[in-house]
Amino acid sequence: MLSRISALVMLLFAGLALTACGPSNTVPLVTPGVPSTVLPAPNAPRVSVVAFADKRDSQDLGVRRDGTAFIGSQNAAQWVGQSLADELRRDGLQVTYAQNADQARSGNPDYIVTGSLQKAWLKEMSSTELISSMQASFQVVSRNGRKSGVETLNAGQTYKSLPSSDVAKDVMSSTLRELIRPMGQKIMNFVKN
Repeated sequence: MLSRISALVMLLFAGLALTACGPSNTVPLVTPGVPSTVLPAPNAPRVSVVAFADKRDSQDLGVRRDGTAFIGSQNAAQWVGQSLADELRRDGLQVTYAQNADQARSGNPDYIVTGSLQKAWLKEMSSTELISSMQASFQVVSRNGRKSGVETLNAGQTYKSLPSSDVAKDVMSSTLRELIRPMGQKIMNFVKN
């Protein structure tokens, strides 16, 4: 009888421990960064990425199963803009990140990238499943006034894993990569033509 009670107590503690491993309400929004070994290509165009405008309906990043909100550790729109700047650096461009268009123009870059974040949403379906979706628009303008069209890209995924305190950060980072990689490629195509 005592061993059965011990087993039940241990199962209870194990269940509580797994519950505590779930994501917290604050989601760390971490930019991927650029390794110090990545340098701009010789004669690479100079691009200034302006902090993205936040056009979301809510500043929350999503909702947990208990109805509480996921919130970001930093402004989600700036996180996307900074991450795009890092992506373009990895692609070999000379990139600066500006807080506004005037600051971007003051550096006299070859191209200025502006954009907005329309959606960054995370929904906890269960302790092992999260759904994420993101939507952002961008435009590139050259120094001589040539403009790309405004393009809107979407990314999303269903993420299943064991309960973990990092799962919300991981799913948002993964969704961000799905969003900015094609965005970076479209900007590279515009810059090369």
